Amino acid sequence: MAKYFIYPTDGRETSASVASGTFSGGSNDFATGSQVTNPERLVDGNLGAAANFTSSSAVVRTDKGIGSIDVIDSIAFYSTAADSDGFKFYTNSASDSATASFQWEATAVTAGWNVNAALTADNSERYWYMYAYEGAVSTVTQVIFGTKLNLTNVELSGTEGKIHGNKILTSQGGVEYSNKRHDGKKFWNFNLKFVSSSYKTSLETMRTALYGPHDKFLYYDDSAYYYVRMSDDSLRFKEVAYGVYDTSIKLTEQLS
Repeated sequence: MAKYFIYPTDGRETSASVASGTFSGGSNDFATGSQVTNPERLVDGNLGAAANFTSSSAVVRTDKGIGSIDVIDSIAFYSTAADSDGFKFYTNSASDSATASFQWEATAVTAGWNVNAALTADNSERYWYMYAYEGAVSTVTQVIFGTKLNLTNVELSGTEGKIHGNKILTSQGGVEYSNKRHDGKKFWNFNLKFVSSSYKTSLETMRTALYGPHDKFLYYDDSAYYYVRMSDDSLRFKEVAYGVYDTSIKLTEQLS
């Protein structure tokens, strides 16, 4: 089974700088403008509100910082609805051009997560351009320029389930009342056994990038993508042999 995470590279998505603009002519020279309204919604860590790409020339430029160069190998964006108009993604070291830096074409937008986890990391640069090249799209609420990390060394005794969000109250007469506070959220608890020192480093890199439980990321369970947050006690390591570790990770689905 192929289970993996995609987490935002070079720190939080909310620390990224975004700018609205357009590409001119066939050269993909970027000029700032108002072609995308509310572009900051793409990196606010929330699936509730969308940016609006108002035309076929609309572009959002995201500055992921110098630390993202040659590291990003995945792009994921979330849409509240399907759209036949798609996006192209570019990366470049220049803040005003995406020439000759094509990374991915999403020919159409599907409802939910749209993901490419097979980019070549050493082709990435600091600035990322999300280009609505076919027409207006107003349904995208989040984009992740990130790193893929496979989930391995999982012990089969891990657990998963669902938190239903019900608060049960009992009246003085013994009658029970249920207050539903939120929709159901899935959870996963994984025990990772005999982790090598190199995989430990990869897990610690992800933990640092997410500030532990602070930021959300993607978990793919071999069938679907889930927006999740890890618990504060995740990825605490116990050395069980020289250079070999046991740890655990606890994930909870995020509704927005």
